[in-house]
Amino acid sequence: MRYSLFYIFLLLFSCSGEPRDKVTGIIKVQHSIAILPFAATDKKMIREIQSGLEKRLHASIILLEEKPVPGSAFYKPRQRYVADSLLVFLKQCNAGGYGKILGITPKDISTTKKSHGNWGIMGLGYCPGEACVISSFRPIKKIRNREHFINRMVILAMHELGHTYSLPHCPNDPCIMKDAGGEMNLDNGETYCNKCSNFLKQSGILRG
Repeated sequence: MRYSLFYIFLLLFSCSGEPRDKVTGIIKVQHSIAILPFAATDKKMIREIQSGLEKRLHASIILLEEKPVPGSAFYKPRQRYVADSLLVFLKQCNAGGYGKILGITPKDISTTKKSHGNWGIMGLGYCPGEACVISSFRPIKKIRNREHFINRMVILAMHELGHTYSLPHCPNDPCIMKDAGGEMNLDNGETYCNKCSNFLKQSGILRG
């Protein structure tokens, strides 16, 4: 009976589709990414972003319960939420529970950039680090259709997650790690350049 249970256990894992180490045969542990939707975020969009990331990244993507945007992050003069404060909040929510945590909000977000104390942005992430946040406020403008919008959001998520995995802004065009520089650059390319791709593949993050 003991051996029967062992083989059943082995069979279940063999059929799970999880990648195995070629030498040991041991199932490799996937990277984990938690998605935390802030209040009023389109739930369908969240699921579509989850699906898009699952197709591109070798990671377990987990959806967390919605949370209100912390009022302490609100910058009243510009009606924006300070992304740096949202990163601190996301890190506290995660508390190391998942490899990375991605916050998504429809609210306009900002950060300090050079002489600009409240520079409007599409996303921000620690580089390297645990947390990143993206906003649909800017990417939704001038879209052709729903598919175009979701594609922008997935690319934006991959850009900010790339930062958390230690990728800096990339000078190569059209690498998705290129700095937006205040422009809408989410339509310029859908992949990382060879250098960025190889780094993420070697780290076991990017699907082949």
